[in-house]
Amino acid sequence: MNIKENWIEATLNSMDTIQRVEVPSSLSYSLVNNSKPKEIRLSAIQKWTIAASVIVLLGINLISITHYSKNTKVTSSLTNEKNVVYKEYFSSDY
Repeated sequence: MNIKENWIEATLNSMDTIQRVEVPSSLSYSLVNNSKPKEIRLSAIQKWTIAASVIVLLGINLISITHYSKNTKVTSSLTNEKNVVYKEYFSSDY
């Protein structure tokens, strides 16, 4: 066997000497009892803040959509005009 194979064998054999660690009873008890999900209660101010944030985000999205749709109408009319000039200039009606 070469050095690399010896190293691999030593690594694999090192798993044979691993022993299980005992968990203290107090830690085991606290893990079992604290595993239940705790209820999160929101105050009225937090609920209103969340609702206001959602409304603001929806408003920003609506404004963005209307602004974008106006820009696309202007852009599409400009591109149509450019296409007309392009078609007239490069047409082969001689």
